[in-house]
Amino acid sequence: MEARHERLPLPMGFAYPNGIAHAEDGTLFVGSVSTGRILRRPPGGDWTVLFPGSEDVFSVTSLRLDVPRGLLWGTSPDVMGLLRPDGTLGRRTPRLFSVEVSTGEVRKLVPLPEGGLGNDLTVAPDGGLYVTDSNRAAVLHLRPGGERLETYVSDARFQAKGSGMANIGPAGIALAPDGRTLAVNTFGPGRLFLVRASGPGAAPTVSEVELPRRLENPDGMRFAPDGRLLVLEGATNSGNGRVVRIDVLGKASGPRAIEVLASGMESPVNLTVAKDGRVWVTEARLRDRLLRGTAAKVPDAFWVTALPARE
Repeated sequence: MEARHERLPLPMGFAYPNGIAHAEDGTLFVGSVSTGRILRRPPGGDWTVLFPGSEDVFSVTSLRLDVPRGLLWGTSPDVMGLLRPDGTLGRRTPRLFSVEVSTGEVRKLVPLPEGGLGNDLTVAPDGGLYVTDSNRAAVLHLRPGGERLETYVSDARFQAKGSGMANIGPAGIALAPDGRTLAVNTFGPGRLFLVRASGPGAAPTVSEVELPRRLENPDGMRFAPDGRLLVLEGATNSGNGRVVRIDVLGKASGPRAIEVLASGMESPVNLTVAKDGRVWVTEARLRDRLLRGTAAKVPDAFWVTALPARE
């Protein structure tokens, strides 16, 4: 049985939500893919602006909280350029950024390697970051305290072919509970991979997760408290956005079952998962813009969707 949707409205004027994170006390943080603005909402409270966006942080496709260091990390790629008639990306420099949770002040800006596009990220226990590079078919790594992104792993199977949205490679990324295994998906091809750390000095290993079907534009992912992987299917073509669950770490052989937890969502792009298993999803409502370009009307309302914990 699919979970019931509960919608938490976003303020008027805040469009195209994407990056989302939560604090231990339940405070939510949501970023806009079109402006770089970041909102904050304590449990039962009102939305306020934590960060207004800037020339350097003009888009937020991912947000992750680094609790020990009091930082909110995000990715800022110029993805709204995909809505141009030629389907090409914008020309503003894509960056990683961090803002201080207590003040909203920018603490670090890290440019992507030339030709790169940072899409999603996850924070390791040591404060390092792993970032998907949708253009260069790679996962990048920022060492704790580092100033430069390095290639952690690159694999030909990450590569996407086509134009527009079909040409987006690595998108969602999630760190497993063991702290050593990354799940990575590819938005255009709809494939899912596990990247496992090897011994010191050895390259990570990459294996594809066998599935009964290709995922339909997979995007944000996070591991649930029980170790199963939650994946969003943006579903640009069908319009039937879904939250699915896959046991990627289990020892069973053969294709891993894809369990649909929720469907009928409008461009679900990212999510955050509380310790009790409750899931918060951003629905960007971007499908009309992706299919029709800038001629499409901006929706008149946006929200964050809550799904209850599941067994």
